[in-house]
Amino acid sequence: MSTLELNKLRKAFGAVANPVVAVNDLSFTVADGEFLCILGPSGCGKSTALRMIAGFEEPTSGDVLIDGQSIVAIPPNKRPTAMVFQKYTLWPHMKVYDNIAFGLRLRHLPKAEIEKEVREALELVHLGDYGDRYPAQLSGGEQQRVAIARALVLKPKILLLDEPFSNLDALLRVRLREELRTIQRNLKITAVFVTHDQEEALSLADRIAVMRKGELQQLDKPASIYATPQNLFVADFIGAMNMFEGKLSGRSIQLGDLALPAPAGAASGEVKVALRPEDVAVTDAAGAWAGTVTQMSDLGHYRKVFVRTPQLGSLKLYLPKSVEVTEGGPLHFKPTRYLVFQGQDKPAEIHL
Repeated sequence: MSTLELNKLRKAFGAVANPVVAVNDLSFTVADGEFLCILGPSGCGKSTALRMIAGFEEPTSGDVLIDGQSIVAIPPNKRPTAMVFQKYTLWPHMKVYDNIAFGLRLRHLPKAEIEKEVREALELVHLGDYGDRYPAQLSGGEQQRVAIARALVLKPKILLLDEPFSNLDALLRVRLREELRTIQRNLKITAVFVTHDQEEALSLADRIAVMRKGELQQLDKPASIYATPQNLFVADFIGAMNMFEGKLSGRSIQLGDLALPAPAGAASGEVKVALRPEDVAVTDAAGAWAGTVTQMSDLGHYRKVFVRTPQLGSLKLYLPKSVEVTEGGPLHFKPTRYLVFQGQDKPAEIHL
């Protein structure tokens, strides 16, 4: 197995005097056997970063290293990487078997070895009986399985995946990403997966690299990124979040007529308070926030509830099914945990 390192990677397009910087000073290491997701909105540079690893884009500056050796001078077809694209990019005139075998034939492997490797790859993606079919005879999910098998059969040191499930329906996406995670775990292959889907990243990754405007915002385990985002962008981008403008003075934060305890040692001034929808408790105790339920949805094991409050406007809350709520009815609740952002500093975490 292998490690991947990006060292101050930069990619600029256009004129030297006025370039468009797609990736700027991107540095991180992917450990041996790790599954890393690069997550961010469209245009943040995540796919450009992946294409530089694969060799389809040449870095403006910086380096890409696999097992400590630079690969930037190596052409894409010679790199120890394999890439699965958003579109399946299967050759329509070739059968499934031949699509998978194509790369091995370019390496001039013996026929018997190619047969063995292709059959094993088909079994790995649960398509053992599909070798004689053409891509047009397959569903979208089956075609993407073939694309994954075609990449894995090359036995790359680093597996690269560029939003491979974005063209599939929601249920199939969930099923295929679970299968992909199982395959990656079993093979112990190092993988880099690009996506704009937060749920996909949170469910797949060992660690997530969140990008914005070509720059790395936070690199951490999924649970840590969700619970303790390091800046306002990550807090607002990862999962649902209620954001409030507040004013910190002394030991309290004023949110209109409402008050919350302030972080110890924080300076007075404007702050932003971030509250996850699940970090509330329904209560009639003194000081509870009051609102009116305007909309609710049953999401299986919990309810999504929108509450209109006089001081803070509309809030999104996730409540247990055991809590009785009705649309148009009152709701009293209190925050149990929130984050306080002040300037560019890391947020303070408050538990009540």
